[in-house]
Amino acid sequence: AAPRYPETLRAAGVEGTVLAEFVVDTAGRVEPASVRVVASAHPLFEQAVRAALRGLRFRPAEVGGRAVRQLVQQPFVFAVRR
Repeated sequence: AAPRYPETLRAAGVEGTVLAEFVVDTAGRVEPASVRVVASAHPLFEQAVRAALRGLRFRPAEVGGRAVRQLVQQPFVFAVRR
């Protein structure tokens, strides 16, 4: 699931992006201690991304047919639909 758009920012028409960096483990889960925000347009966007990362699942990277941990850098875009 995508991060939830903070309602106060949506109502104000505020848009922005959060660039997050984190490690995906061999089970496809984000290692919580590895989460780092590289850039954020607003602290509330950052909070939404951190909360969403706890529940996200990814397909783990593979090397030689075996699942491995991987450092990922991913943007999360918050845009008001018009």
